[in-house]
Amino acid sequence: MIFAVVSAGCHSDDAALDAEAGSDSGGPAATGLLGCPVDTRCTVVAVSQTVDDRVELFSAPGSGSGPVYRGALMLDLEPNPGGDITGAKLDEPYGLAWADDGLQVLLSHYPSVDEGSLLRVPATSVAAVPAGGRFPLEAWFSVDPDSGEASVGAGLSLAPLGAMEPLALLAHTEAGVRTGDLLIGVFANDLFVPEGAWVNGSSILAVRPGEALRSTALPCDGAWGLTALDDEGEFVALACDGDEAVVILDVRGVGGAGRGSPSVVCTGDIPFSAKRVRHLAPDGLGGVVVGETPPGFSTTEDARLWWFDASCGLRGWSVLEGESSWAIRELRLLPPSPGDGDADPRWLMARTDGDQRGVVVLAGDLSGGSGSGEIELCGRLGALDDAGAWTASAGGQPLRPHALALAPDGGGLAVGVGPAEYPSAGPGYGSVWWVELPEVADPCTLEGSSAIELTASAPPVDPADPETWRRAPDVVHVFEIEG
Repeated sequence: MIFAVVSAGCHSDDAALDAEAGSDSGGPAATGLLGCPVDTRCTVVAVSQTVDDRVELFSAPGSGSGPVYRGALMLDLEPNPGGDITGAKLDEPYGLAWADDGLQVLLSHYPSVDEGSLLRVPATSVAAVPAGGRFPLEAWFSVDPDSGEASVGAGLSLAPLGAMEPLALLAHTEAGVRTGDLLIGVFANDLFVPEGAWVNGSSILAVRPGEALRSTALPCDGAWGLTALDDEGEFVALACDGDEAVVILDVRGVGGAGRGSPSVVCTGDIPFSAKRVRHLAPDGLGGVVVGETPPGFSTTEDARLWWFDASCGLRGWSVLEGESSWAIRELRLLPPSPGDGDADPRWLMARTDGDQRGVVVLAGDLSGGSGSGEIELCGRLGALDDAGAWTASAGGQPLRPHALALAPDGGGLAVGVGPAEYPSAGPGYGSVWWVELPEVADPCTLEGSSAIELTASAPPVDPADPETWRRAPDVVHVFEIEG
């Protein structure tokens, strides 16, 4: 595929992300997919339907209002008739971020299965989309049938990154203020081959439109999750799935006048091979917690949580005990309760194993001093269980939590829910939920005041229309728009 409006994707210090003319952010919009009325603050939930090649958007419940389906951004650049996701037909929108008055989307397999791209959708470009409408592919993307040349319009920009499997996306901040730069974690290996072949070292990219890509090689094979470790945006961490490790990076100065590159601070090793090490979260103390689980269901192997400090020193590790291994998905650090800034950290974690699937609360304990950090299960968001979040409509596969995202103020949680096996899931019947998180003295007692299905406000899944299927709500991002 040839791009008409962007430079060839060369992953070097000299390569630039060239946005097409007219694709500047354009400022905020009062209407449309990414709009918010003037003098208003809107909380938006964006969901990557990864195998169905679209991003869905919702307004989070609040101020007494119910959920509102904003609409969808259609992203099936390599058409997959009938929902087929084999071969080169999976564009896979993955990482999401809100920056520069627009939505940033990583397309992991476009323009080819081994090269991803960054799509920028300014709010002003989708301001005319009616409430609950779709922004169709033909409104912004076309391919010349004779030359194969692709064109991007409507104020959007699409730039190849010259990297295989860019998965993680984070808006960079400096002193707590967004700089306009983006950080992209690059897995750098083919996810469709066995783990033993994941031997390519990963990288992290610092990206700003119209400027050279800044790439930092990582002592890490198969970088997956990416998280900020502090509110100021000085340090980030990545989970390394190919060689079972975590790496901490200094990103100070990335968005400054010098346009620096991220630099490696340290690496923390996990002493078990052939495990899944993909999900992590900050501990609120400058360190990071990383999940480690067997690659599949096991009655002989354990899942563990590894807790590292800001220098990658091991605070401790904890076994998640049970008759069979836990299947760990995403982790999210809960903000401390008011007046409890020095309390031990608490996290939410999605687990997907069998009848135990759900969202649980974890408690950290540092009372034993340095090197003795422990983490244990202390609660569960029963509101999701009570609402039947794990039961698919129309007799589909049982569902499980795929993704978690906290509201910026910590008062709500968005949960992407979908079937376990994508290829055999048919329409999927996945859903997206919102859980109100009331202030409590100890989050271990947190049940969630209510669980609301956001997708109940969206068009239902139609088995005859693959453009409505919800097989893999794998990435959820909650952000605020200032109108």
